Amino acid sequence: MKRAFTAALLTLAASFTAAAQQTAPGQQPQQQQGAAHEQQRGARREMRRMRGARRLMRARRHHMARALRQLDLSAEQVEKLRTLRRAAFQSTEAQRSELRQLLVARRQAGGQLGEAQQARARQLREELRSARLRTRDQALAALTAEQRTRLEQLKAEREARREQFRQRRQALRQQRQQMRDGRQ
Repeated sequence: MKRAFTAALLTLAASFTAAAQQTAPGQQPQQQQGAAHEQQRGARREMRRMRGARRLMRARRHHMARALRQLDLSAEQVEKLRTLRRAAFQSTEAQRSELRQLLVARRQAGGQLGEAQQARARQLREELRSARLRTRDQALAALTAEQRTRLEQLKAEREARREQFRQRRQALRQQRQQMRDGRQ
């Protein structure tokens, strides 16, 4: 009787163990779930980074537009600057498109590009940077001496505000750290 009872218990325990190891139709094994979770986390992180980059670009455009309004540009200057921006945008379309394709390829390859692709991406970034600098120089040439001086003042004021913000942020971080250290 004891043997039959022990055999029944062992059979029952083995069936529970086998059932626990099997996955339901909608579930993945633990390792696959972990890998999928990490991939989703990476995608979410990338989306947050892209949102931050877009927000930064919008802020830069906003600051630039506000600075240009404060310069009291003539209608000719406004039109010339608009033409310069459009021409620069159109002339760099091919480089931006190719760089975008390289970045998509990097994302699909798990964050890695080949040596040739990395070199090409560096070259494209440098070309875009030089085009930006050329456009900036041309835009500055369209301004009068007074407007250039005022623009430099506005930049200095903005930098001073940024430095104040950095100092406040650093002070807050130190206060938080002191509070944490005091609790421990």
